Amino acid sequence: MKTQRSIAIIPHTGKPLALSVAGRTAELLEKHGAKVLVPREYAKGDEMLKYASETALDEADLIVVVGGDGSILKASQEARKRRIPLLGINTGHIGFLTELEVDEVEKYIRDIAEGNYEIEERILIKAQIHGKEEQSEVFYCLNDAVLSRGAAARLIYFDVYVDDSFAGQYPADGIVVATPTGSTAYSLSAGGPLVDPEVSCVLLTPVCPHMLSARPVVVGVQHKIKIRVSESDEDVLLSVDGILKGTLTEGEELIVEADEERLMFAKLNVRTFYDVLRGRFQSCRNMNTPEN
Repeated sequence: MKTQRSIAIIPHTGKPLALSVAGRTAELLEKHGAKVLVPREYAKGDEMLKYASETALDEADLIVVVGGDGSILKASQEARKRRIPLLGINTGHIGFLTELEVDEVEKYIRDIAEGNYEIEERILIKAQIHGKEEQSEVFYCLNDAVLSRGAAARLIYFDVYVDDSFAGQYPADGIVVATPTGSTAYSLSAGGPLVDPEVSCVLLTPVCPHMLSARPVVVGVQHKIKIRVSESDEDVLLSVDGILKGTLTEGEELIVEADEERLMFAKLNVRTFYDVLRGRFQSCRNMNTPEN
């Protein structure tokens, strides 16, 4: 006899489509023998309220997120702390981090309910501000840690070190330290490379650098990155996975390194990373591609 699996569902509560899909997913999971739990703060509407639980995430074997990449990033913090895999159902715009589209849920629902999926591990980075009287908390990032200027249109001068080696000074609007997962996010917009999530590296991408020689750098995960605010007329903002977490003043440093633990994603092998790239970024199809 199979052990009943507990599955937590986290929907994007601000999107009616996400709530509707979450309700239908919960119903189907129950039908296939899973115990469905919804964290109370996410249990919006009658369909979700009946699954509300204060201990949903502590009991869960899997977290199913219904929303877009932002919802996945938010849920990743809870998944990391509990060492629970994530599986995303896309009701957002891009959905790079999600595993299924809405119309694929019924096809794969039994596999989700019974745990018939593989685990893919993604690199996390941790960032901490040094130089204050008290060190800041450690921030964990699935996508990126970003240093950027505030409202004033002035350059910031960043001194960058890899371990004890001075890598150079970057006069720029900001600088992005990204994981391979985050290579398709802000780092890409700033001119960074696309990186297969199976590659063990960290990306260093300057934002609007005021020097022609400033290029993105790919750093091995065994190294520690130190970014010192060498010169700035205002506080420098630190954002972690798109959320403002703190500020640095002139002379303070951000220390970034890969975490020893990895974030787990449940993979049903619906599509590869390159399938996603082609689907998300290729605006038109070459009639000579193998699909035609």
